[in-house]
Amino acid sequence: MAVEPIAWLVNTWFEPAHDSKGGWIFLLCAGLFFWSVRSPQQAVTGKTHKKAVILLLVTAFIRGIGQVFAVNVLGAVALAIDVYAIGLLAALNDRKTPLSAGWLAVLFAFSLPLERILQRIIGFGLQHLSADGACRVLQGLFADVQCAGIRILLAGRDVLVDLPCSGVKSITLLLVLYAALMCVLRPTLLNSVVMGLTALASALLANIIRITCLSIFIAYPEKIGGINVLAQPWHDLIGLFCLILAAMPLALLCPPRRSGEEGSQKSPSHNCPQPIQAGKTKTLAALGFAMLAAVIVALPRQPLDISDTRTALSLPLYLNGQYGQTVALSIQEQAYFTQYGGTAVKMRYGDNSAMLIRTNSPLRHMHTPDDCLRGLGFDVHYQGIQYQPLPTAIYLATAPNGAQWRIAVTFYSDLGQFTTNVSEVVWRWLQQPHSTWYALQRITPVSIPESEASEWDNTLFAALDLTSVHFQENSHAKPD
Repeated sequence: MAVEPIAWLVNTWFEPAHDSKGGWIFLLCAGLFFWSVRSPQQAVTGKTHKKAVILLLVTAFIRGIGQVFAVNVLGAVALAIDVYAIGLLAALNDRKTPLSAGWLAVLFAFSLPLERILQRIIGFGLQHLSADGACRVLQGLFADVQCAGIRILLAGRDVLVDLPCSGVKSITLLLVLYAALMCVLRPTLLNSVVMGLTALASALLANIIRITCLSIFIAYPEKIGGINVLAQPWHDLIGLFCLILAAMPLALLCPPRRSGEEGSQKSPSHNCPQPIQAGKTKTLAALGFAMLAAVIVALPRQPLDISDTRTALSLPLYLNGQYGQTVALSIQEQAYFTQYGGTAVKMRYGDNSAMLIRTNSPLRHMHTPDDCLRGLGFDVHYQGIQYQPLPTAIYLATAPNGAQWRIAVTFYSDLGQFTTNVSEVVWRWLQQPHSTWYALQRITPVSIPESEASEWDNTLFAALDLTSVHFQENSHAKPD
């Protein structure tokens, strides 16, 4: 049962599209496990083994759900429960150098592409929360501050709190540190809760401080000698400093490490291993597990969130003096956009190209260009957002042969909602799950002037009648 989830998880560590550092977390978990298991074992109880067997039954149930609904991440989450069961069977809590088997499982869970998942699900909410916090701090420091959603106007400079600034990365990194500390220190439940809440609050506050600093330095670059804080290495150095700042409360609250003997006083009758079952009963239980695994793996996949494919999808046949030529989707693009019912069409107009994706299940099919292009071997860098005439995210993509392309993407729904990031798409779709979402991606060579690329975008918007839809939607919005 674990073979396919393990293969999927390992693939996320090496697949550029996932951009996951989970392999390093796995190595940390493996190192901690062997560090503990090499020390002498002090006590084992039959209850521990029974709990491990129950956990294996739970993971079998979870994998069954993941198999039927074709959700790979559920099978991978079950691996974390497997780690907990293995930790119990190895008696990590009862060794001379003990570890918490439960917290080791939590730490292992971060080897999954959790950052990417959290960015898609809660990134939009964190983005606005961070922007609101930074705005309040700036309004307390400066008089000329105006805030509108995720946009902050300071000293005439427009500062955008974009999705990468949501704070998901800092929260994820701090929670990795928190889980590692809990695994080694094994604090009481109360201390664990206090430190967990502290970690979340510190991560959010540190992100607000980071956004505040960036906003000030963008508006007043002369205060730091004209340094562009959005360029490397300054941007990452400010983030690293704020992350260290966020980790300090955890360091201050760390309780002393509990030894293996502490809290594990057992009666003499519990000092020897007690097998759960013996003889034929144990053999039958093993055969039962094997049969259950065979049934689960053989279950047919019937995902609930299959997108509608009955309505035809098309791009203009003629655009800006060029006839369109249909381009077949690559194998990777088919996997990204059309698996489980997604619809996608791609056309080339001279040197420019356009791709249109439609789905009723954005969690399955909606990806930012950097996700799919990295999977195709491109080096992708996010460039920012343009709001006119339609909200558009801009990326710079460098092909393996050195060719560079401007990638522009706009997401919109059949309800007239427009956005530049997948997180907001998912956020709005969860509120209106019957809505249909589209992603319009435009690819133009970097060598052509920006004005020509914008003109070509506008022509495509007009051909799809998107500009008028966006105008009508904004005209019904109330002024700030």
